[in-house]
Amino acid sequence: MQEIIIYVFLLVLFEIYESSWQMGSSMQQIIANIYTQYKKGIFSFFFHHPSFIYSLYIGIKFDLSNFWFLSILFLKFFDIAFKLVIVQKVEQNRLAEVLPLELHMPIPKWIGFLNVLIYPALLYIAFLS
Repeated sequence: MQEIIIYVFLLVLFEIYESSWQMGSSMQQIIANIYTQYKKGIFSFFFHHPSFIYSLYIGIKFDLSNFWFLSILFLKFFDIAFKLVIVQKVEQNRLAEVLPLELHMPIPKWIGFLNVLIYPALLYIAFLS
């Protein structure tokens, strides 16, 4: 049980890191942060998502294949894929096609940290299932 808590806590730390570099007060700032990381290189972009890599490691190490763990992988994969689509649309100046929102809309700070609660909770449930 203590080992599970350690693995879940490590995921919390990785999620806090990811939230910190993506954080912005508006959707435009969040997209700019994502685009900045992407422009550093595709490998750098992927390495700025350590929770995805860590989740893959945990899944292989503990042979997790239940619904809760697969939900984590699906959501993380979808998150990264959608960010890449956003980056592509920003470069084509066609962002409104995939994100029909007001870009200056304020985003409450707590929304950027929902992943810090959701993914570790799913991992904990996955370990117990």
